[in-house]
Amino acid sequence: MTMPDGGGPGGTGPRPSALEFLGRLAGGLVHEIKNPLSTLRINLTLLKEDLADAHPQERALLKRIEVLEKEVTRLDSVLSDFLRYAGMRRLEKQECDLSALVAEMVEFLEPGFRRDGIELRAEVPPLPVDADAALLKRALLNLLLNAQQAIEGQGKIVVSGVREGDDAVLEVRDDGKGIPAEDLERVFDVYYSRSKAGSGLGLPTARRILEEHGGRLELRSREGEGTIVTLSLPLRREALP
Repeated sequence: MTMPDGGGPGGTGPRPSALEFLGRLAGGLVHEIKNPLSTLRINLTLLKEDLADAHPQERALLKRIEVLEKEVTRLDSVLSDFLRYAGMRRLEKQECDLSALVAEMVEFLEPGFRRDGIELRAEVPPLPVDADAALLKRALLNLLLNAQQAIEGQGKIVVSGVREGDDAVLEVRDDGKGIPAEDLERVFDVYYSRSKAGSGLGLPTARRILEEHGGRLELRSREGEGTIVTLSLPLRREALP
């Protein structure tokens, strides 16, 4: 049955698009799964407390409980990543400067990267755009964490920026292990990940965020030579010549 423009039972408000509907449906499903996961985590914690003073022969059960706890945590993380991907909210655009946004992200992540032996720095001039800053930060965070995972031992990640015509362009460059040619076509596939710790949603989510902004995200890599991810966004009209 075709719904009127109101969309809901009362006929008020805009009719949701198919993607918005699926996003809401997925969000509800994720929450339904998260609730029993929370119950599992609580009961596993209680079991550990009950076994804390157990006889030595029973303490082997603690290791099994710890394995279950790790799996519950992993499932919860996968669901959270999926919710962020499928439940993309409407853009709340405002004027923002990519230079300031990148500097904030680098300041937040740099201490942890430095502890891992990774140099993280930014070289971004003022680049004014109209964008949802929270979503852009999420995209950039995904890219920086991917770059961190790609570096084995010490390394370097540089975020640079330039103006190219009517676009603001950021590059995230790492000197990590790079991506084999046979895997390049799959890096944006949902749930495809070359890292055991990855959910396979970081790059697809980042690309989707850029596309929602009318921009694009591209990746170039060669095994053994690192990876370059390029983000392009339209500059603010007022910033155009």
